[in-house]
Amino acid sequence: MRHQVSALGRFALAGLFATVPRLTVAINMHGLEHDARAPRTFYAITHKRDLDAFAPLPRLLAHRGRSAFARDVHFAMRADGFQVGFLSRVVRRPAWFSRALRPLNVGAVLRGVGVHPLESLHLRPAETWLREALPLEGDITVGELLAAETIHMLASGTHQSVDALAVSPASSLLAWRYFPLLQAETGPEFFASAARRRAELRVLATAKAQLADCVDWLRMGGSLYSSPEGRLSPDGRLSPFRAGLTRILRAAPSDTRAQPIAIVYDYMTVGRTRMWIDLAPAIEDGALLTRTELERRLRAAWLGVARFTCTQLASSLLVTRAGQGQRTITIGELEAGVAAWARELFATGRQIDPVLLTEEGVHRRVADYLTYADLHRITRQYGSSVVLVAGEPAVLNVTPGDVGYRYAPLTYAANEACEMVASLPARDDMLAM
Repeated sequence: MRHQVSALGRFALAGLFATVPRLTVAINMHGLEHDARAPRTFYAITHKRDLDAFAPLPRLLAHRGRSAFARDVHFAMRADGFQVGFLSRVVRRPAWFSRALRPLNVGAVLRGVGVHPLESLHLRPAETWLREALPLEGDITVGELLAAETIHMLASGTHQSVDALAVSPASSLLAWRYFPLLQAETGPEFFASAARRRAELRVLATAKAQLADCVDWLRMGGSLYSSPEGRLSPDGRLSPFRAGLTRILRAAPSDTRAQPIAIVYDYMTVGRTRMWIDLAPAIEDGALLTRTELERRLRAAWLGVARFTCTQLASSLLVTRAGQGQRTITIGELEAGVAAWARELFATGRQIDPVLLTEEGVHRRVADYLTYADLHRITRQYGSSVVLVAGEPAVLNVTPGDVGYRYAPLTYAANEACEMVASLPARDDMLAM
């Protein structure tokens, strides 16, 4: 009966994921022929936005067949998804809706459809640390539970005195006024020294049990879908791998394969954001590789198959010219640069938005790009000339758990392109960063 309920829930969620994202995102998926539908496959996705975890699933599961929908493919995701408040953490706007979602806990639903929690040993949302500590430490005062730096941060962010906050019960921090401050990712240093050590031991024991659960599923012949990065890319580049996910593969049966899935967004456009999902050839001996070699090969596979879009190419051209002291470009020059670069990359076998391979398509994509850039005050058009007016930072420094495309979309996109073409010779008139 458990499998039946799980299967029904999975079919329902697959239908939800197949329809709802397409209301705001145009999803394009390619490379399913690289998935041999073999048992013990670890689907390794890149992680740029929260949508990455859901959008590929309907077509991927349909490709594998009915058994994949019902049970064969399980999922691993951040453990705070199983805690009260996760939906509010993901859906921040509008604020009234986020607040309404906060009491909900979808942990039972996630477990019922085959999702495995995976803890991070270091960076986790501050609210996650707090909710786990309260039942075990008791409702002691904030001053007894939290580090002095944490108390000062919370007091400053809520405009109250440190002394008054320190004598408040720790459970009072679950009030909505503290919610924005407690979403930042932090380590166990969030706590005072005694509570910190106990928190470290708790999360270590939990993480070991969760890893063993995932390994057991692979040994039973199941497949697993997750992101080895474990968090959203803060600056457009791939993030370091979480050790836990590579440990899963190293402990898995020797015939476990890694299936790379690269996800890229053409987000500097009007209308629906375009999402490109591309599968690379599987890494057949993934379970036999060292952590360093597995990470190297996965990264190479992701970057080799990731699709170039107008967002990455046009942003890189603008950033490169700005670095050369040229903040003005004609629309014709930008279109010519994007078209030439797209053709060159395509000729070397790289994945390209096919619309960029036609003159009319480049004109349309660049027009949409510049409309977005104007609306976000990145550029300003004067007739046929475009002036770069945004003072975006050359290096993105965002708080842990946050992402730079919200604040500096031009720099974020240029970083993506820079990493994607890192294996190609730099060109002075294109990307020389």
